Amino acid sequence: MTHPAIWHSREELPADLPATAVSIGNYDGVHRGHREVLTRLVREAEARALAPVAMTFWPHPRHVMGVPGAPTLITGRDERDQLLLGTGLAGVLDLEFTRAFAQHSPEEFVRVFLVEALRMRCVVLGEDALFGRGNSGTIHTMRELSEQYGFDVVTVADLGPGADGGAGRISSSAVRAALLTGDVDSAARMLGRPHAVTDVVRHGFQRGRELGFPTANLGPEPSGLVPADGVYAGTLTVTAQHPEHHDAAQLERAPATISIGTNPTFPAADGAPTRTVEAHVLGESDLDLYGDTVRLELIAFQRPTVRFDSAAALIAQMREDVEVTRRTLDDSGLLGEVAD
Repeated sequence: MTHPAIWHSREELPADLPATAVSIGNYDGVHRGHREVLTRLVREAEARALAPVAMTFWPHPRHVMGVPGAPTLITGRDERDQLLLGTGLAGVLDLEFTRAFAQHSPEEFVRVFLVEALRMRCVVLGEDALFGRGNSGTIHTMRELSEQYGFDVVTVADLGPGADGGAGRISSSAVRAALLTGDVDSAARMLGRPHAVTDVVRHGFQRGRELGFPTANLGPEPSGLVPADGVYAGTLTVTAQHPEHHDAAQLERAPATISIGTNPTFPAADGAPTRTVEAHVLGESDLDLYGDTVRLELIAFQRPTVRFDSAAALIAQMREDVEVTRRTLDDSGLLGEVAD
């Protein structure tokens, strides 16, 4: 095994997989708290000459088990796994979570997936980790099993109060709550990076182009949690181009004004509001991004979505939105001087 890899079953694990140090979790968002655990995992693996591996699951167990209040996920599967690899891991074992999988007892789970499949010699977990049927396995269970199967158990404390610049503990729930109120700044502090959504650009109603502000429109269910309705300063990166666009310049973190909402100024003819995510790249009036996959980073909330009495009033506000985006991104230092 020479390169970091993502595996989706025990059968995909390489025959030459070395003994491993493992951390287990859903890792939704791969926030700073998760990365604290993963950094410790890499350090413990290096000290023992082991390969650091994260074990995770898809779909989220709460979605499969029908638990009330199952969360909207912060990151899509592919983005999460790439973020995990980016912490210095040798690999990610991303298993399909099913009701049958959920029936493994804590002992079966550790023996079959960790000891036998991953050749685990060390496990790194948060102090409140749960595993096995009905989440009946605890850190005390893991310590008992470590004596039976011969591996080390290392625990990592949560990033506690003040670690995110505020009063709360860093968690996926806290990141999710911030995004759902439009507080992308707090979310970014907890994530350690701006939150992003990704999708293929689709054809919209062309209203932005008609008003002089053409937009790249995402589909109804992009990868990544869509924050609260409103206008945001952000960036647009083309992560994959449509085959017909291979000669076009590939944008990377281009400054963009991003709008999320139902466009109340131009309600749908059938009266059924459609929530959209669209981005206007500053200084661009004739971009063709249809069919490209784009990643939108949300840097700062600018204003709520409102209904305007006329197209002229909306255009005036859009001009102001663009200028606010320009100042925000320039002040942030993320992009340097933003060109017209």
